[in-house]
Amino acid sequence: MLLQLFISSWFVKVMYITYGLLIVSSIFVIVSENRNASKSLAWILALICLPVVGLVLYLLFGQSLRRESMLSKVNREKLFNSNKLPDVDVDSLTLSENNKQLIKMCNRLEASRFYPGNNVRMYVRGNDKFDDMLNDINLAQKFVHIQYFIIRDDALGRRVRDALVAAVKRGVEVRLLYDDMGSFTTSRRFFKDMKQQGIEVRAFMRIFQFRPSWRLNFRNHRKIVVVDGIVGYIGGMNIADRYVNGDADLSWRDTHIRIEGPAVHGLQMSFSVDWCYESNTVLSDEKYFPRLAPMGDKGVQIVMSGPTGPWSTIAMMCEKIVSMAQEYVYIQTPYFLPTDSLVYALQVAAMSGVDVRIMIPDRTDWVVMRWGSFSYISQMLNAGVKVYLYKPGMLHAKTIVADDELVSIGSANFDFRSFEHNFETNALVYGADMALRVKRDFMTDMQQCVLIDNLAEWRQRPFVQKVCESVVRLVSPVL
Repeated sequence: MLLQLFISSWFVKVMYITYGLLIVSSIFVIVSENRNASKSLAWILALICLPVVGLVLYLLFGQSLRRESMLSKVNREKLFNSNKLPDVDVDSLTLSENNKQLIKMCNRLEASRFYPGNNVRMYVRGNDKFDDMLNDINLAQKFVHIQYFIIRDDALGRRVRDALVAAVKRGVEVRLLYDDMGSFTTSRRFFKDMKQQGIEVRAFMRIFQFRPSWRLNFRNHRKIVVVDGIVGYIGGMNIADRYVNGDADLSWRDTHIRIEGPAVHGLQMSFSVDWCYESNTVLSDEKYFPRLAPMGDKGVQIVMSGPTGPWSTIAMMCEKIVSMAQEYVYIQTPYFLPTDSLVYALQVAAMSGVDVRIMIPDRTDWVVMRWGSFSYISQMLNAGVKVYLYKPGMLHAKTIVADDELVSIGSANFDFRSFEHNFETNALVYGADMALRVKRDFMTDMQQCVLIDNLAEWRQRPFVQKVCESVVRLVSPVL
């Protein structure tokens, strides 16, 4: 009896000491990483104030990958040497000096090359986008690479599956990459059947796979399709019926683009990096990066960003676009939870006389993110930013247009998760034609919005809502 009591007491002491050491070492790691102060403080408070729970949450969601790399040095060199297109003299381009600076900055941050000579088609309707995409897949002769955050086993998902299976039967290489968390509710049988039909299928960062726990929080949010290295798609639409028909009580409005021309190399590079990470297979053959003649007059830059590496590339890209705007900058995003530096950039731009407009959905698919977005509205209104609430349904578009000369379209939301935790890819399209098209669509969407422009009235919203917004705002850096 005494022996059992001694052993039990000894075991408890060891457990307490071990737990204390884990807490202290975790706090040391958080402090030494020199991350965002609010995020670091939130995790330290969680570790101290939430025994056991705080540690579990930190191990699952709190660790940083900024010192990690997705690719080995050898594989990285193989991939980046596969892009044989000649470099462009940025200084010789007929673009504004601000845009030249943006091109140079993104290229330095993430080796995001500028590709002239592209044809770009934009979609705001899911039917149009998926009809064209399926037609391109049906015409594929060499390979199809397809990557989405969400792939559902529904009518649209089965249409895409059938087109990919038909391509395999024609002798076309087909590779499909999906995010394991984003597609968690999709039956594993759906993907297994595609494998059995000859499609190479990979899940990005499997949830139930023995790997370091921090991977659970870092998701691949990209939506990319590459056909024969000639045609590519990028934007905000996932493969799910709601992007075509909406949900039962919520329509969906999104934006996607189709690219023909040299910039498809950038999309293929983005896919190849993720594929290599999951399969250790380097897709660097000339077949995947063919030499492409100009097919249009649009200059395009494909910008990748993720939690690995030293830079928050897309956050820095957004800050540069906002800060260099001289006439206007219009932003559409489903979730608006900007970093402190982006809040200041938006405020400075508006107070300098730039027409800054932000459009977010009045109703979202996730009410927590709605509260978080609403918590920033007072700051925006106080600086003169115009805020529009989109009424018809879920605004899922992720676009920025500035000064009739620049557009950003891609997978990244204007929020902490896209800037810090997700793997994202955006396309920067330079030139007046596309900018004016996106600006026109923004103006059209404005007709279905409510303008929030009276700060005094906004402050009269219900007290409970304010409390919910404040709570979500407090934890937003770690969402």
